[in-house]
Amino acid sequence: MRKLRAYRRLLRVEQWYKNALIAIPATFALKLTSARVYPPLALGFLALSLASSSIYVFNDIRDLEEDRAHPVKRHRPLPSGQVSVGEAALLALLLAFSALAVALALSLTFALMVLAFILLSALYSLLLKRIAVVDVTAIALNYLIRVVSGAALVGVEASPWLVSGFFFLALFLALSKRKAELVVAGATARSVLRVYSREWLNQALAMTAAMTIVTYAVYCAEVPLGRKLVPTIPIMAFFLLRYTLAVERGVGEHPHEVILRDKPSLAAALALAASVLALAYLT
Repeated sequence: MRKLRAYRRLLRVEQWYKNALIAIPATFALKLTSARVYPPLALGFLALSLASSSIYVFNDIRDLEEDRAHPVKRHRPLPSGQVSVGEAALLALLLAFSALAVALALSLTFALMVLAFILLSALYSLLLKRIAVVDVTAIALNYLIRVVSGAALVGVEASPWLVSGFFFLALFLALSKRKAELVVAGATARSVLRVYSREWLNQALAMTAAMTIVTYAVYCAEVPLGRKLVPTIPIMAFFLLRYTLAVERGVGEHPHEVILRDKPSLAAALALAASVLALAYLT
């Protein structure tokens, strides 16, 4: 039982929520009222979750020595010795092949996107995460792949403004993670943090938050559905500002940690999701 718990921690099941982004295109295309979209979305979510877990395991293998020096990550299954490197490597391969098999059963286009997700994530783990700015851009692109793959899966076209907005939001979250790491563990926890400064990160966060709001506002102004969502713009702005404040206070490193631990951020996130659904589908 203890071994199974270690494997579950290695898979980072609690971070699978990020793959729910696959449903964003269907949501904004008003497809959620059709029962036909749910089976492919569920299987797509599974494929991306398996792919994500394979990369989490691979990344833990690559970061073994660095994680041993981290005040929190040293308790993970690999640094603590609960799972061996050989076991973790085999698990990563099984997860990656399973993800591609499920994706291929859905469509070739979706499978290629899952493959791109795996390859970009692996390249990030091997090289890109050590190059300042490139690292956060790669993370944001992986978020974007999740969104775009959802459009391909249900056969809808995502608005360029919506795609741009989610890219800037993803870049904001990636920069926030770097800021949180700097606040919580300092520059010794990750080599690329020696390049970043709090001042630069603050400027980058301000820029990406502003671009997120601007692109979302343009989407609301230019797209017929978006005009219904104009009342959600202040909620989006409040969420970004409050999230930034929570990160500054060292609430957590990951988006789910920050949102769950900071009640105003959680309230804003829930209000944003609820208002978008209500305004899009009930008005």
